[in-house]
Amino acid sequence: VLFRSRIRPAASVEACTAETLVSKLEAMPAATTNAAGTRPGDPVNLVVIGEFAAILAVFAARWDESETISLATCWKTVRAFLLGASYRYSPVSPLHLFGRHQDVALQRARHSINERLHLRLWLTPLEFEGRPVWVGQVSRDIGVRFTTRAWNLTTHRIDPDVDESRDYVI
Repeated sequence: VLFRSRIRPAASVEACTAETLVSKLEAMPAATTNAAGTRPGDPVNLVVIGEFAAILAVFAARWDESETISLATCWKTVRAFLLGASYRYSPVSPLHLFGRHQDVALQRARHSINERLHLRLWLTPLEFEGRPVWVGQVSRDIGVRFTTRAWNLTTHRIDPDVDESRDYVI
């Protein structure tokens, strides 16, 4: 509750019926952005309804929190990429929605760093049947590439079939 009240004050919460929830979700941005809101990011492709503790409990068995991006974790990421290895807690880059970076960032390591899944969730001001509504972005990495647009000079290429990634979560 404390986590939730920091992100959205109780006065801003909007209770929804199934019909209004669908229309409110359809009106939300379809994609994340960079921090400045000037470049589109990955598509928003998931809705989760529930309390924060319940969501973490559901995902905790198969998903891991990621480490914070730092020089050390960037080096570990590059090393895993070059060796084709897994890096279970590799950082997840921040994406932005509603003017803030994700509220929750999880990942699922697979055979190599090029195959991991990212899951990011943002709390919305909506409630359905008394429970908070979260929107999310889930994608599967298919590679790491170098870029001059990030301070750590790396970013991930994602599988364009984001529906497959979402279906994997479900």
